[in-house]
Amino acid sequence: MSLTLFDSLKQYVGFTDVYSATLREFHATAEPFFVPIVDDFYQAIQAHSGASAAITGGQPQIERLKRTLVLWLDSLFLGPHDEVYFERRARIGRMHVRIALPQAFMFTAMNRIRIHLIDALREAVGPRTPELQRLATAVHQILDLELAIMLETYREDLLTKNRNAERLATIGQFSASIAHELRNPLGVMESSIFLLRQHLGPQVASTPNVAKHLDRIAGEITRANNTIRDLLDLARNRPPRRQRTALRPLLEKAAAAASLPDRLVLEVKSGDDLQVDVDPDQFQQVLVNLLLNAEQAMNAAGHITIDGEPLAGGGARLRVRDDGPGVPDDGRHRIFEALFTTKAKGSGLGLALCRRIMEAHGGTIDLEPTDRGASFVLTVPDAAAPTPAFAAAAAI
Repeated sequence: MSLTLFDSLKQYVGFTDVYSATLREFHATAEPFFVPIVDDFYQAIQAHSGASAAITGGQPQIERLKRTLVLWLDSLFLGPHDEVYFERRARIGRMHVRIALPQAFMFTAMNRIRIHLIDALREAVGPRTPELQRLATAVHQILDLELAIMLETYREDLLTKNRNAERLATIGQFSASIAHELRNPLGVMESSIFLLRQHLGPQVASTPNVAKHLDRIAGEITRANNTIRDLLDLARNRPPRRQRTALRPLLEKAAAAASLPDRLVLEVKSGDDLQVDVDPDQFQQVLVNLLLNAEQAMNAAGHITIDGEPLAGGGARLRVRDDGPGVPDDGRHRIFEALFTTKAKGSGLGLALCRRIMEAHGGTIDLEPTDRGASFVLTVPDAAAPTPAFAAAAAI
């Protein structure tokens, strides 16, 4: 059997079951130092002007982050250092990627913890004991593995971005000419449908058999035009024209533009006073795409909920949820790639365009784990909101 990436990394640094057992053995010895190490870590953050600016939630946020870091140290020693551990740590790395945490901060944050942890263990075990050498080796190995896992998530992101860049470059090369070639015949078809309805007269055109086929042709023309629009928008990459916008009216406008069927119930949970710094047209397009995706996933019948809440540091978080079948596990990590789709008739452009728009706003869009349906989480920072890089480094 071929080795997994984590097994290969452990083999390379020499991290065996013996060293894993060593960390568990000394967990009780190390645990009393976790809180002092974390306190020192956050004192350094608060003393640094750039780092402290990222702590937008004040002391309550610091206390939450401290608890997170203590739990991280706890699992560092207890393990088990298996594939579940690897995936849990990889999720932390992907969070760093998502907020664009510079890798330099990741390394320096880990180094500060490494130094204080080794110093604390030297004090507890004794400076010249065989146990200290064995324990120090285990600590260095597991922290190096932590960094290797996080760097792997950056590599994953780079490969994905390169793949997307190649696809977008290809789209950009032919989208304008294709749009011109396709829109002319589509315009002729639209005119022909209109004239055909006029020629048949309202009585004949409204009969079930005739109306069904006329509506089907019109619907496919609309779908083709929407695909052309998405291609052009993806290729153009227009910078957003941000302005302070009330969120609830924007959500209601997006729902009207999506023309959701009566069998689909949309519930909007957002305060009337919640506002966001967005390009209204672009942000509406993101919402419309998500609503249409939910409609298609639920076969035009079901329940969609949109929750909106303010962020502590300024901006807003939205959650768009449906009770459809959800996204297959093997497609979750690729769902935002251009031209990738899990739908039989999907173009693979809608969610790629959503991510591009959100990133242009300095925000994010993510598919969060759910027991049922799909749930997309959008964060929209205020135009002047600081990047939470140091806060993420603090949470490792």
